[in-house]
Amino acid sequence: MAKSRMNLPKGPDTLCFDKDEFMKEDFDVDHFVSDCRKRVQLEELRDDLELYYKLLKTAMVELINKDYADFVNLSTNLVGMDKALNQLSVPLGQLREEVLIMSAVSWDSPCLSHWRQGLHPDEQ
Repeated sequence: MAKSRMNLPKGPDTLCFDKDEFMKEDFDVDHFVSDCRKRVQLEELRDDLELYYKLLKTAMVELINKDYADFVNLSTNLVGMDKALNQLSVPLGQLREEVLIMSAVSWDSPCLSHWRQGLHPDEQ
């Protein structure tokens, strides 16, 4: 099964980390911090993480705003869905019972023989 890959917003080239590290399946925060500490001070890492957090937050708001109309329409369209499903449940239950009854009765039984003759009267 193919995994979908999110496109993270591009941060400034001056970030002290690779943003794609966060998307790795085996991402480990301790290893990430330890690796970054080899190159920069913790204060710079903190500042870069805060900057990238703000970029992510802005990108998320833009994404929500872009799809907001679809989101609102989805909830509006779902309002009557429960009633429609409830209206279907009774006929489907009756149909299920009829199928179970029919499957329990042998096609060679006298009742069905009479019934089949009613469907195909020319087969007598």
